[in-house]
Amino acid sequence: MQPIAEFDAGPFYVRTPFLILVDKAEKTPWEFTDIRSRSFVDKQQRDYLPRTEPRYLGIGMGDYSLDGYQGRIAIERKSMADFQGTLLGWKKEIDESGNLDEWDTRGSVDRRKRFKNELAKLAAMECSAVVVEASIGDVLEQAPQWGKRTREENAKYLLSTAIAWQQEFRGVPWLFLSDRRMAEVVALRILEQWWSREQIHVRASRRIERQKAKTATKEMF
Repeated sequence: MQPIAEFDAGPFYVRTPFLILVDKAEKTPWEFTDIRSRSFVDKQQRDYLPRTEPRYLGIGMGDYSLDGYQGRIAIERKSMADFQGTLLGWKKEIDESGNLDEWDTRGSVDRRKRFKNELAKLAAMECSAVVVEASIGDVLEQAPQWGKRTREENAKYLLSTAIAWQQEFRGVPWLFLSDRRMAEVVALRILEQWWSREQIHVRASRRIERQKAKTATKEMF
C-alpha cells in the first residue's frame, strides 16, 4: 500500500495516513515521533511524521482514537502511578517526588467505578486496549504502602483487581509494556494495524457495491 501524494513527506519521512485524536485531558500525551512506518503503509518504511489533533473525546472514549472512527477504536493510556492510583482508589496521582498527601479514600469508590464504566464502553468497541507504561512486575514490585495496607497487600490487591476486570471486560486487552516509549510504539502499531484492516474492508465493500451495480444494469437489459 503506497501512501498517496498528500502524505509523502520527502525521502526520509511519510505522514501518518490517519489522523490520531488525542484527548485534551491528556497531561503528558504520546508524540509518536521517531517510529518507522510499516511496509503495508509505505514500502520504503520511512519514519512517520505523526498527524495528531487534540480533542475532547469524552468519558469512556479512551485517550487516543482515529479521526472518523471515534467509538470504534480507542486506547486508554495509563502511567504506572495512574494505573496504581485508579485500581487502588487514590483521589489523585502520586507525584514524581512520591508525595502521598494527595491520597484520599473518599475518592476511591468513585475513581474505581468510573474506570469500570470506561472499560464497559471500551469493551463495546471494535478495537480497544488499556496500555500501561510499565511491566506488571514493576507495577507490583513498586506497589506503595497506603494507610493500613502494606506494600505486599496493595500488590495483591492490584493483581487481583487487574485479573478480575480483564475477565469481566474480555474485549479489552491490558498491555503492560516495559516503559513509556514501548507503550507509545505499541499504541501506534495498534492504531496503524486497525486502520490498515479497515481500509481493506472499505475497498472490499466498494468492490461488492460496484459488482451489484453492474449486475443490476445488465438485468435492466
